[in-house]
Formats: sequence, structure tokens, C-alpha cells
Amino acid sequence: MTAATILATGSGRRGSLALAAAVAVEAAAATGARTLLVEVAEGSRRRGATLLSTPAARELEDSLRIAGWSGSARGHLCHLALGADDEPIETLGATMVEGGAEVAVAHLPAALWVPALDSDEIGALGGLIVVELPRERSLAALAVDQLRARGLGVKVASATPSPFAARRALAGARPGGRPSSVAKRIAAALLGIGPDRGPERPGERGQALPALLGAGTILIMVALLLAAIGGAVTGKGRVQRAADLAALSAARSMRDDMPRLAEPRTLPDGTLNPRRLSRVAYLSRAQVAATDAARRNGVDPARLRIDFPDSSGQPPLRVRARVSAEIEPEGLPGGERLDAAGSQPIEVAASAVAEAAPPAASWSGMPGVASGGGYSGPLVYRNGEGMRPDVAAAYDRMAEAAGRAGHSLVVNSGFRSDAEQAELFARHPDPHWVAPPGHSLHRCATELDLGPASAYGWLAANARRFGFVRRYSWEAWHFGFDRGPPPCSGAGNAVGTALSGAREGAPGLPSFVPARFRDPIIRSAARWNVSPGLLAAQLMAESGFNPQAVSPAGAQGIAQFMPGTAAGYGLRNPLDPVAAIDAQAQLMSDLLRRFHSVPLALAAYNAGSGAVGACSCIPYAETRAYVARILALANGAGVLLSPPLEVRLVS
Repeated sequence: MTAATILATGSGRRGSLALAAAVAVEAAAATGARTLLVEVAEGSRRRGATLLSTPAARELEDSLRIAGWSGSARGHLCHLALGADDEPIETLGATMVEGGAEVAVAHLPAALWVPALDSDEIGALGGLIVVELPRERSLAALAVDQLRARGLGVKVASATPSPFAARRALAGARPGGRPSSVAKRIAAALLGIGPDRGPERPGERGQALPALLGAGTILIMVALLLAAIGGAVTGKGRVQRAADLAALSAARSMRDDMPRLAEPRTLPDGTLNPRRLSRVAYLSRAQVAATDAARRNGVDPARLRIDFPDSSGQPPLRVRARVSAEIEPEGLPGGERLDAAGSQPIEVAASAVAEAAPPAASWSGMPGVASGGGYSGPLVYRNGEGMRPDVAAAYDRMAEAAGRAGHSLVVNSGFRSDAEQAELFARHPDPHWVAPPGHSLHRCATELDLGPASAYGWLAANARRFGFVRRYSWEAWHFGFDRGPPPCSGAGNAVGTALSGAREGAPGLPSFVPARFRDPIIRSAARWNVSPGLLAAQLMAESGFNPQAVSPAGAQGIAQFMPGTAAGYGLRNPLDPVAAIDAQAQLMSDLLRRFHSVPLALAAYNAGSGAVGACSCIPYAETRAYVARILALANGAGVLLSPPLEVRLVS
């Protein structure tokens, strides 16, 4: 069976891919068909499966696996990544015939458009082209003429979903609002579907051609710019990719080096600390990483410019890369078809901004510290399920290995309080399958119920390598972690605060904490049930442990209390470091109880509870940078407060 296929492309890859995903989601939601989103790109990588996915998406994932491909069920659709250098047209054609999809949206580079249109196995119904109007209007007109000559439908778009809508679409969820309504209309036009009709096959439908090309209000999903027009667009795309990769490489370097900025200048014996990086070295290493990435992508380093937009004040985690280049048209796909005027070198320029930031998954709204069971330490979440930090780190390693073997692991259950266990036992009062409350190891945050069922064989053969043991022979999904401290033990409760670099006599603190502040931090952390590593990283970011620090806004002392907040917590003298640390711990305890999230609690400390509570998000760029810096310091020191900082493009 050949899927009803739409080919999609655009001069901006991220935006056109997001539109393609939105169209695929709306097609799946409207028809209930097994819908496949194929992402063809150089260096493309598999996107992991999501916890919530439709039966049709899971069926397609299984069908693809049987046929030899590693798809991932994500919400309404199934995602498949293909590399641009591995005979993608032949592979895509085989997928359309053998993969079991009923509807497919394939997002391709411009150079692969014509080969895909010519492929009998793919059998495209039409294309979605995302262009920049009015600059690319003539190119779009040519593309429409070519598709019309082939008897195919076409939609042209000049706008793309917002970043939030794009994330939802790529996760297989309906993006909502205008993006959903636009994508639904495009899917209906190109697939020939209506309220009472399912997807039709090639030859069974009419053509959906735009009446006006210049209307760029209905945008969307394309499959491919013509090779004839691919020259300038592909050249610009190559330069933009080089800028993107340079910025990402620099941001990754800054994320990884951030903990070294906080290292003390000298070791306990008075010698210089070789691990410490100066600010100049920190930024220089980021610049070297960017230059290396540009060079590996064919860009002369002399044409690369790097700067750090937030380099003043605290160490930066954001970088901007600018690339200028000359492209020879004849060396690009379709270059031989350009007219004489287009034969001169094409001057192109591109810029990109990347940053290291808290992952969206860490803003879960879930409790940051376990309670009501046998474990009372910090919780780290995977697929919405809590676990001990060392368990999460081991699971991440195992999930990565499973992914390489073609299995997308999902955590179906993690930490459960005694009350949750009692509710579960009341529904299934069989001790053979459900332990009575107070007896389940799930209360210790070391146990994981894993899926999908297709991964059980791999888990049985490989879980032990990562410290997980199958607890019961009759539960193929239940694995417990047995390499760390024993379940439900005092040592287990301390895992999240047992940091590398701790000094004897003050456990749970990294080496960058000055000796005179170590005991006050430990005492206050214990009093208010807050991670001492979190307090230490926060103090480092706030003031660098300077008790006399005063900000231009009026914040005072080692913990940078504003006068009103200090009065509310009974802090008479914010310049008294011991009293300020205790007030800081009390405030963070309150914020953690309110927001149930370390990143959101930190954001509220910086920006105020009202601003964070209004959106349940980190509201300002300055506050996002503040949170990212603290998490980088904490994670680098071994405090597993959240998943690692994500390195991502901002613009």
C-alpha cells in the first residue's frame, strides 16, 4: 500500500518543518489514519516517543519496526528521521510502500524535490511550499507552474507557527488556534478530505491549486523547492546552517564550561586550581568551538563574527554568530538553469543566536522533593514520573542505548507515595501484582515500570549493564535500581545533595563554597528541607558569596534580598550572611512548596512570585538566564536538580 503523500519544504527549514508537522497532525486528527511525518535532513536524528500517543500512531510505530525502520509514536502521528546522504528518495519510496502508513507528510531539502516528485513509489499528491514574500514570489510562481504541469496540488505559505505551536505540532499535538485551523484547511485541500471523507489515493481526487499566489496568509507544508530555484535558496540555507551550528557549538561550550568558572582560584593546599577557567578563557573556548564548527561547514573563519549579547554582569550563556559568504550559483543544485544575470557570485549573510537554558520538561509543576513515602529527597522526572536523581541518570544512559537499538523507552510509573499506593491497591487488591501500602519499593523512588512491551526483551538482556534489575519474574516491566544506596535509606535521601568536590566535614557542598559559609548553608538547608547544593549555587550566582554586595536595584547582601522581602522574612540586616542564608533557605522552601518546580522557584526568587504565578513560566529573558546559570552551576557540581540545560537556537 502506498500512503497518500504530501511533500513539503521551505527556505526556512525550522518553520516549514513545523508547518508540515501541523498539517500531519490535523490530517491524523481529521481522519484517524495512520499518519507518518518523515523528516529528511542532513544529520537528522530520531525524536523520542511521547508518553501519550494514539493507537494509530503506536500501530504505525510497530509496523515500521517490523519493516526495519525506527519510528517514534508522538501524539497523533509517527515520526521517522532519514539522513539526506543515505539514498533518501529510495528509502522514502520504500517506506511509503512497506511502512504501513495511510497518510504521510515528507519534509525534504530543496535539492531532493524533483527526485521525490519523479518517484513512482512515493506517489506524491502535492506539495506545500513555505516562502518569504515578496522576495521569493517569482520562485514560488515557478514552483506552482511545475506542480501544475505534473497534475499535482500545491499550497503556498508565507508564515509559520509560533515557537510554542511548533513544539506542540512536532510533539504530535494539535497546535491550537490559527495554526490548527490553517493546517486543517491545507490538509483537507491537498489530501481531498472533508467531514465525511477519508484520504484518497492519487488519481481519485481533484487538484487544489491556489487562486492567488500573493495571498501568503494561508501557509504551510511543503515538500520541496524546485532544483531550478534551489540555487539561491540552498546557498542561503547552507550559510544559515553554518551560522546555526557555530552558535550552537559555542553555547554548548559555555554550558559545559560554566561549572569551571565557579571553581576556587586555589586548592586547599594553596596551589593554583588547574580546573578553574577565567572569564576570558571561558569566552575564548566558546569562540574556538564556534570557529571550528564554521570551518567544518565550509566557512572561512574570517567571515565569522561571534559576540555574547549578555556578556556583562554574570557569566553569559547566550551567543550570536554572524556569517557572510559568497555562493557560486553553478555549484548549487539547479545552478545550471539560472540565467546569465544570476551567474555571478551570490552574496548571502546569516545570523543565529543560541543559548543554554532550562529544559521545558523541567518546568513540570510536579513536587521537587518527595514526601509521603519511604524517600524524602529530591525528585527528578522522566515522562512525568519522579525518581531518585541517581536513578534518573542511570535511566538516561539506558534509554540512550535502547534508542540506538531501535527502542524508545517510556517510564510508565516511578515514585509513589503511600497514599497513592493505597489507592492503587484498593483498585487491585492482589498482593501478587500490587504491593500493599508501606511495602512497595516504588515508595523509595528506585523502581521504574517501563515500556513499551516491544522493549521487554531488550531490557531483560541489557538492563543489568546500567544498574537495573528485574524485580519479579512475572512483571517484565518492573525494574529496580540496585547500584546506589539501598532503597528507602538515609544515604538514598542524600543522593541529590551529595556533590562532587565536597570537602570533609561539610558534606553535600561543592568546593566553590567558601569555608566560613559551609556550616551555615548545611544548617539552614536541613532546617528548611532544601538542597544545600541548590542554596550554594544560588548564592554563587546572586553575589559570588559577597556579604556586602548591593545591586543597582537595591538588593542587598549575600542572598540579595530586597528590603520588603527581607522584612517579610524577619531579616533585620540583609548584610548579616548567616541570617541572610537562613532567610534564603526559608524563602526557597516556601517557593518550592508553591510552585513544585526548582526552575520556577528560582524564577520566583528573582522575578517575584506574582510574575511567575501569572503564567506558570519563567517570564523574562534576564530571569531565564538567572535560572540557567544556577542550574548549570548545580548540575556541574553534581547536584541533579533537573535535566541538563538544553542548548537551543533562539533566533
